[in-house]
Amino acid sequence: MALVYFFYFGSFVTSIVNPFWGLVAIIFSVLIRFQDRFPDIVAIKPFSLLFLGMIIGCIVNKDKLAKQNWLQDKLLIWMLVVSILGLLIMKPSDIISETWQFVSSLAFYYFATRIMQEPKHFVILFAVMSCCIVYMGYEVIIEVAKDPQSPIFIRNGRWQGLGYYSNANEFGQLMITTIPFLLAALLMKSNILIKLTSIIFIGLLVFVVGKTESRTVMVLLGLIVIGTFVLRGSGNIILKTMKGGSLGLLLIVALSFAPGPIQDRLETVLNAGSDASFQGRTRSWGYGFEMVMWYPITGVGKGQWSSYHGLMPHNSYVQIMAELGPVGIFLFIWILKLCFMEFRPFFFETDVDPPGGSSPTTGNQEDEIHPIFGVQNKVKSSSNLIETEQSTDDVSFQREPVDMQIKTIVIAVVIVMIAWLTYIFLGNQGYAVWTYFYIGLCSAIRNIHPKIVTLPCELKNV
Repeated sequence: MALVYFFYFGSFVTSIVNPFWGLVAIIFSVLIRFQDRFPDIVAIKPFSLLFLGMIIGCIVNKDKLAKQNWLQDKLLIWMLVVSILGLLIMKPSDIISETWQFVSSLAFYYFATRIMQEPKHFVILFAVMSCCIVYMGYEVIIEVAKDPQSPIFIRNGRWQGLGYYSNANEFGQLMITTIPFLLAALLMKSNILIKLTSIIFIGLLVFVVGKTESRTVMVLLGLIVIGTFVLRGSGNIILKTMKGGSLGLLLIVALSFAPGPIQDRLETVLNAGSDASFQGRTRSWGYGFEMVMWYPITGVGKGQWSSYHGLMPHNSYVQIMAELGPVGIFLFIWILKLCFMEFRPFFFETDVDPPGGSSPTTGNQEDEIHPIFGVQNKVKSSSNLIETEQSTDDVSFQREPVDMQIKTIVIAVVIVMIAWLTYIFLGNQGYAVWTYFYIGLCSAIRNIHPKIVTLPCELKNV
């Protein structure tokens, strides 16, 4: 217990001195949740303590924070305004509690966008998260080995975690959170020790996922592996699709050798129409659409779903739509679109507006189809820099080539985001910390975009 107290107070001080390590500490705390292991720690309000430290740290170190201009900032503020107005009309008594919860989540977006400024920041953060999650998986393996009928870690034959993670689906989702990063560590030019550690970590996490028997998570695991190799692989879209399809086929063959309970769970995915769980979810979604029709302007108010329907939303997008109304879900989808737009410079050559404004693009253009972003204009260039914009007759603006190591890290962030957005399609995380933290990570990719350089026009074809 003394070590836990030391961790929290040490992290509080660290947050003030160095916000990055403070962010690592608060993410570690949110993941491992010491309060579920040591209930007495709640007395010091650990989350509020670290949250306060991060706020003070960002104020003290404001000159060191990223100063990009994100449209996502304004849209998230408007989401907050919409939620407050809805509560003011529908449930004024919940304004303080619901707004505090939402502000806490939005703050993680701010921390990520302002603090994550270098590729090594992403590497360190994901490495710490991986170690934490692997420990939690290992913890369950050891406890179940001691007691195969453990009432804490096994329910209805499915593995789960402690406290917040005492749900097989949530625990399974936790296990796949950093697998994209571990795959990136395998694909990057890292030393053999890092590669071996990544393989061991992935093996342990996949084993635990199988024990949770979460259908959604097992499907997402397959998509994570396929998506990583498709985005990381070379060749055109057809070649990448063939590679991804081959990996998918291998996964299907592997699953055919899985234990009986896992196969039985996966087979129910193909029979969703007759699955009681899925039918309950679709009924809940139907109620969500009805709520919007009842209150098409304000929605029923943030956090008020349970007052109108006995079941949980089981869909974060329906949850936001029903509680914040059409305006709320529109803002949320717009924010997600902007997040994915941050990845453009890493996956194809893009036009860049030079300082002070844009001008006609130079060079020959051709369409390139990207698996996520669709059809985009690509500028051909014979130089080792990517030609983009030309604002005068004397100067051209160009991007530096994309570093493959950095691109691999970016791919991991892309896959983590896609997996999370897919998972919350069947979950209730519309306002969860992780939703807005991942939005922040995607937006922070702008901080490591390939730099724009200027060259005299006579050098552009050298």
